[in-house]
Amino acid sequence: MRRAEREITDAAALAGILGRADYAVLAFLDGGMPALVPVSFGFRQEGGRFVFYFHSAVEGHKIDCLREDSRVSLCAVGDNRIELGTPVCRSTCRYESVIATGRIEFVTAPEAKRRALDCLMNHCGAPGSFDYPEPMLERTAILRLVAETISGKSNIAHENV
Repeated sequence: MRRAEREITDAAALAGILGRADYAVLAFLDGGMPALVPVSFGFRQEGGRFVFYFHSAVEGHKIDCLREDSRVSLCAVGDNRIELGTPVCRSTCRYESVIATGRIEFVTAPEAKRRALDCLMNHCGAPGSFDYPEPMLERTAILRLVAETISGKSNIAHENV
C-alpha cells in the first residue's frame, strides 16, 4: 500500500468500518472476466478470522459463476464524503474501506442458514434471532466467505480506526 499511514489492520478497527458499511460489493469471475454485484451482508469474527454472509436466490447467473469459480473479493465502504477545498484542486475525499479476499462456500444446513440470516439481519439493524419459515430457507441461498486476506484503509479519524 503506497500510503502505509492509512492502512488499517487492527481487527476492532476493521470491524468498526464494516459496521458502518450499508452494503458491500462482491467481485467474482464470470467466464474469466471480472464481475461485480452489490450485496447486503453480515459479518462476524470466528477463530480470529472475518466471516461474511450473503443471501441470494438459489439459481441465477451469479450462483452459476460462483459454483464454477469460488474465488472472490469483497469491498465495503464505511464513511465516505467529499470535502471541497479552495481552490477546488485542494478538494479531498474522506473515506474508509475494507477489502477482503477468499472463497465462497454454500451454506446448506437449515440451522446454519438461520444463524447466517440472523447475522445479516443484525448488521441491518435488527438485533436478536428470528424465525425463518422452512419454505423461505429452501429458496434462499446463503453464501459464506471466510476472509483469507483482509485490510482496510482510511483517512478519517475515528476512535476505532
